This record gives sequence, structure tokens and C-alpha cells, in this order.
Amino acid sequence: MGRYKQAPFGYQCPYQHSCPHLDGISATWALRLIDDARKDEFRDGHAARELEVENAALRADLDQAAKRIADLEVRLKTEHKMRFKPNRKPPTDGRAPRKRGAPKGHPPWSRRVPDHIDETVSVAAPAVCPHCQTQNLKPTGNQHEQLQEDIVLQPRTHVTRFLHHLAFCPQCRREVYQTGPNELRNCQIGPVTKAVATFLRYSIKVSLRDVRRIFDKLFGMPFVPASAMQFTRSVADAAEPLHELLRNRVRAAEVAHGDETSWRDNGRSAYLWYAGTTDFSYFKLDPSRSGDVAVSIFGHQFPGGLVADDYAGYNPIEAKHRQSCLAHLARKAKDIAALITQLPTGQRDAQSLEFCTQSRALFSDACALGAQRDQGEISFSAGVAKIPNLYARLHAVCAQPLKFPDAEAFRQRLLDPKRDYNRLFTFLKINRMPPTNNHAEQSLRQPVLLRKLTFGNRSAIDGHALGGGIGVVIRH
Repeated sequence: MGRYKQAPFGYQCPYQHSCPHLDGISATWALRLIDDARKDEFRDGHAARELEVENAALRADLDQAAKRIADLEVRLKTEHKMRFKPNRKPPTDGRAPRKRGAPKGHPPWSRRVPDHIDETVSVAAPAVCPHCQTQNLKPTGNQHEQLQEDIVLQPRTHVTRFLHHLAFCPQCRREVYQTGPNELRNCQIGPVTKAVATFLRYSIKVSLRDVRRIFDKLFGMPFVPASAMQFTRSVADAAEPLHELLRNRVRAAEVAHGDETSWRDNGRSAYLWYAGTTDFSYFKLDPSRSGDVAVSIFGHQFPGGLVADDYAGYNPIEAKHRQSCLAHLARKAKDIAALITQLPTGQRDAQSLEFCTQSRALFSDACALGAQRDQGEISFSAGVAKIPNLYARLHAVCAQPLKFPDAEAFRQRLLDPKRDYNRLFTFLKINRMPPTNNHAEQSLRQPVLLRKLTFGNRSAIDGHALGGGIGVVIRH
């Protein structure tokens, strides 16, 4: 028979006020303490649960902040690598450092043989050896020939005096004269000096003061740096009709390249635009980077094929054919992969990294097809037939969403019909259209070097000279 769960009615515990089992403490007092503890637990329980929820939220925020800090550190490190080249140290694994110069088996470079000989100097056989100083040498009768080519400096100027015979014009009511051959009216410096000074300024990228020093020291032609600046302005004014003709040729080109780079115009931001083909170049300096500038160069309706990067400024141009630069896309995938590999191991997304690797391989294979077509290894129709396979590979690479934000944005960019999707493999449909915008990048290389040396231009007139004259001075 089990024990009673409750005491009998009217039962009074003899140890109510002093229980030996509680070390003499009153049982009533002990029960009240127990009841108060239960009430306190019930009263403060919800606060404890709220604290647990708050702690969980703070832990989640801390984890998110740690991931954000790791991502920013990786991006900062990548940006630093892009700005500064690493200090190359010799290998520490025992391997020999790579030998400088051309690789083994590369054909040697030799200087061209001069097409004429102006002077022949006969040198007698030596009586004393120039190496060991042995005396009383006997001539062998053989000869050693050496061709030496050098320049002839004539540190003097050629002064021409033009004697103009005057005639009276009844319309102008004054005496007039005509311009002589190779004469610049009202100019004390001739056209050759101006042309060479402009060439040194824009093609060799020599400063105006150094241009003055070259003419002063080598040719005995002194002038001030302001004169050299005026030379470039004169060339730009004279080349203005040709500059407009080049823009018309851009609009009539079958395949044209477009790109732009930053510039400084009197300390303010500006942009130097490029448009052209392998035969000619057109440059325009403008304070804006909007699509209106691109339209002013190519026109709203461009009947040819346009090769450019994914910059939205070229979207207002309704080109018949448009090709995105696959080199830019491959570089973008490479940069995203570099970001992923520098993250902590637990934050790396293997699927995003594989996506970057496969997309780079896809663009490299597409560029290889273009090179094979241009070299005649495959026919034009065979190149066109490869387009469905390339798009099938693209869909397979971009099939699944990605966790890494940059990789997911790049995946959506490749699949967006308004961006790169319809411009990836256009070059296989058009003859002589390259898959990259490397030509425009190379064409802007010399102006970029000039910008690094001169920090831009200081006035609107110099900007006009740059935009109007550089496309004529810089030739390919």
C-alpha cells in the first residue's frame, strides 16, 4: 500500500517550528523560501528567454560582421596588388631564378643592313696586338669588315629669305603678295621645326621645355616653350578638317573600336574618347562620359560592327552588330576567383570558384576560335557553326545560382539579353571582327602615357589641340 500524498485532516506536525531534518529551521519558513524562489523563476523567466534571443541575434550579427571584415580585407589586398607590383624575391625552394630576356630558342634580333655606304675608311694592320700587347705582328692579307651607321648633326639653321613681288589689288585697295614654296605666312619659324616639335610632344611625349632644349642644343634653333605650345595649336587648327573626316570614316567603318580614358582639363575631370580601326584613329576630349558623347562620334544608327566593353555609355548607339570584349569578361572572372581564394576556408564557395574557372575557359576557347579563323585554320562557316555549342556551354556554366555575391552578379550579367548575352560571340558572324577590344586599349596607351607625364592640359585651347591634333599625330 503506497504512502499518503497528503497528511490526514487536522494533522499538526510537531516539528513545524523546529524541524530536525532542516537543521532546526522552521518548516514553515523553508516552505515560504521555496515558494518565493518558484515565484521569482516564473516572474523572471520571460526576461531570461528574451536575453537568450538577444544573445543569439548578437552572435549572428557578429558572425556577419566577421564575414564582412574578411571580405573587405580580401578586396583591399586585391586592390593593393593591382596598384603595386610585388617585390620579386629569388625562389626559396632551391630552384634557379628565371633567366632574363627572351626564352631559349627565340630567334635572335639583328640590326638591318644599311642600304648605302657613304664613306670607306681603310685601317692598317696593327703592329701591336690590342689584346696582349705582342709586338712585331705580320699582316695576313685578310680583311675584317664592319658597317657603322650614325647620324649627322648639323647644329645650324637654314634661313630662307623670301622676296615677294607686290601687286596692287583694287578690291582690297592695297598691295598683296603670294605665299612662296614651303613658306608659312607671317611666321619666323618654318614648317619642319613645327612638325618635328609636335612629333616630339605627342609621339615621343617630351615636355615643352625639353622640346625647346633639343632644338636649342642640337639644331641651334632657339625659341621659348610658349612657341612650342603654339606649334601644337597650329597643327591642330590645320588638322581640323582631317579630324572631321576621320569621324566620318568612323561612322562608315565596317568594324570600329571604341573606348575612353580619364583626363584632366585644368584640374577638372574629363575624358579622352577613342574611335577607329587598324587604319586610322579618332580622338575627342570631352568633360562628359555620357552616352551623348558616344552618339556624337558613332551616330545614333551605326551600320557596322562596334567592339567595346560593357560600359553603358555605348548603349544609346544602335549598332548593327555589337561585340563585348571577352578579355574584360575573362579578367572579371579571374578577379572574382582571386577574391574567393583569399577568403577564409570556411567562407569559400567552391561552386562560385568553379563557375569562374569554367567561364574563363569558355572565353579563352572562343578567342582561340577567332584566332584560328583569322589564320585560316578553320573556315568562316565552321566558326559560325560553333556558336550554338558555345551558348550551350554558357548555359551549363550559368545553370545554378551562386552564393558569392560578385559571382552571382557576374552570372546574371552573362545571361542578361540587355547586357552581354547577345554580344558574346558576334565576332564569329562578322569577318575581321576581333573578340576583344585590345586595339582600342593599345591605341589609348600613348595618350595615357602622355597624361601621366603632363597631368592633362591647362586650358580649353590646349584641350582642343589635344582632341583635334592627337588623332592626326599619333599614327599606327
